[in-house]
Amino acid sequence: MDVSADFLVIGSGIAGLRAALTLAESGHVVVLTKADPGESNTGYAQGGIAAALGHDDSPELHARDTVAAGDGLCDPAAVDVLTREGPTYVMELLAWGAAFDRDSAGHPALAREAAHSVRRVLHARDATGREIARLLWSRVSAIGRIRVLQDARATELRVRDDVCVGARFVGRPGEGGTINASRTLLATGGAGQIFRETTNPPIATGDGVALGCRPGPRSATSSSCSSIRR
Repeated sequence: MDVSADFLVIGSGIAGLRAALTLAESGHVVVLTKADPGESNTGYAQGGIAAALGHDDSPELHARDTVAAGDGLCDPAAVDVLTREGPTYVMELLAWGAAFDRDSAGHPALAREAAHSVRRVLHARDATGREIARLLWSRVSAIGRIRVLQDARATELRVRDDVCVGARFVGRPGEGGTINASRTLLATGGAGQIFRETTNPPIATGDGVALGCRPGPRSATSSSCSSIRR
């Protein structure tokens, strides 16, 4: 089976789905997911999501707390993006109908947790990740420009003139093929299953890392939702 699209997104967690929603504004998108669409690290995230929404909070304070908690291991650029853009995207989730816990006045209930100096953590009971995934899937499913291929595993990035032009995949028994795309996004999550003890689901096997490390496009990095193009 050969499939063509403007954009290929490999992975169906929060990063891949949110990217697909934006990319669909500019063209047709194929989302490749190697399991059931609801099976991802996102769905297993029971903890909350932090953003500087409180009147006594700010992205700058959130950034300082994050860097302090990271004990010198944080990437400053990543912290800046996380804390500065976080409130916008959390408010977007709220506007889309995310069922975060509310206080008695009907406002999002903010909790204070370890390493946070003020209340800034939102929860959807003890299944925050699953609620965010549910919401994003509901929006993805409603957009005709997004096609989801499930139970399909990317096996190789296709490269032409040092530029990624899609991927090859295998699916259910007897199924497989090629996806042709002008842009490819790796959003495959982590590699928890390389460790003996992990809370990651069985699908967290580092596929995107392996794909990006194989000979191919020079700009291939890792599976943290990076654009693959020279």
